[in-house]
Amino acid sequence: MNKSLLAGMMMLIVGLLLFFVLIPYGIDSPKKIRYAALSPLYYPKIVAVALSIIGAAIMVKSWRKTEPETLEPQHPNGKVRVLSFLLILAIYATTLDFLGFVASGTVILTASLLLAGERRVTVIAPVCLGLPIMLHLFFYKIANVPIPAGILAPLLAGL
Repeated sequence: MNKSLLAGMMMLIVGLLLFFVLIPYGIDSPKKIRYAALSPLYYPKIVAVALSIIGAAIMVKSWRKTEPETLEPQHPNGKVRVLSFLLILAIYATTLDFLGFVASGTVILTASLLLAGERRVTVIAPVCLGLPIMLHLFFYKIANVPIPAGILAPLLAGL
C-alpha cells in the first residue's frame, strides 16, 4: 500500500465521518430555514463532501499509477511548521470567546500567513483585516448566525 492510497483513504474516511456522524450530531440547526445556504449545516457538509471526493480521487489516481513513488524533498522546517500551526489553532480555539471572532481571527490569520512564509504587508494587511470583518458581517448580519464579538463588541455593534 503506497502513501497516496493511504492518504486518500484517510481523507475519504474523515469526510464520511464528518458528513454522517460529526455534523449531524455536533451542529444544531433549526427545523425550517428559508434558504438552505443559511443553514449552519450547509457549509460543513460542502467541506465534508469535497474532502470525500478529493480522497476518492487520490485513491483512484494511486491505483492507476504504475511507476514507483518518488519521495519529494521535505521542507527543512516542515515538522516545526505543522506543529506551530496546530499550536496556532489551539490558541485560536481558546481565545475565540474572549477576543471575539474578528480580533482573534485577525491575529491568528496574520500568524498563519507569516508561518507560511508570506512577508508582503500589502498582502497580509488587507487579508487579515478584511476577511474576518467580511465574514463577521456576512454571518452575523446577513445569515443571523451568532458570532462571538469579544472585546470588539462595542465597535462591531455599529457596523
